[in-house]
Amino acid sequence: MKKNVEKGDLLKSNPLGEFWVCSIVLSFRPKSGDSLAMAHVAVTNAVFDHDFDSSEIDLENLKIIYSKNHEGILVPCIEIHSANLVDDIKVVGQVSAESYYSFPLDFEIGNGSDGGWPQCGPLKKSLGFQSVHQWREVNDRVAWLRDIAEAEKSHAEMVERLKYA
Repeated sequence: MKKNVEKGDLLKSNPLGEFWVCSIVLSFRPKSGDSLAMAHVAVTNAVFDHDFDSSEIDLENLKIIYSKNHEGILVPCIEIHSANLVDDIKVVGQVSAESYYSFPLDFEIGNGSDGGWPQCGPLKKSLGFQSVHQWREVNDRVAWLRDIAEAEKSHAEMVERLKYA
């Protein structure tokens, strides 16, 4: 079994219940001195309602999704992660990363619009949650809005409890 992801790897994650997502490793930097092995990982539009295999990925229509950063600027959904493979993430294929993102990628921390990318720590099961939310907004809108309302209510109740703790 591989220890690290590699440039071009297609990753499978299960960030939310019955939803599975495919992401792409755009770059890899090996471990050096005081730095862990790192990778730029892009979340794609490939969302499945079942555990998928590589034959189900439509490579011709596979695209990196865009989302708004904290400044409200629409940026590619690219994150910096530790390159160590974990049990919750599987490599399901290999592509030419340059076909999906041809711009230089530095390992600079930022917001996607300032030359850097969000640093998200180790790879984890939640990889690709942004894609699930975008997919549900279009394809499962009523349930998605209900889930958002429930989460907002739960958050408000927690904040209220903390005020008196």
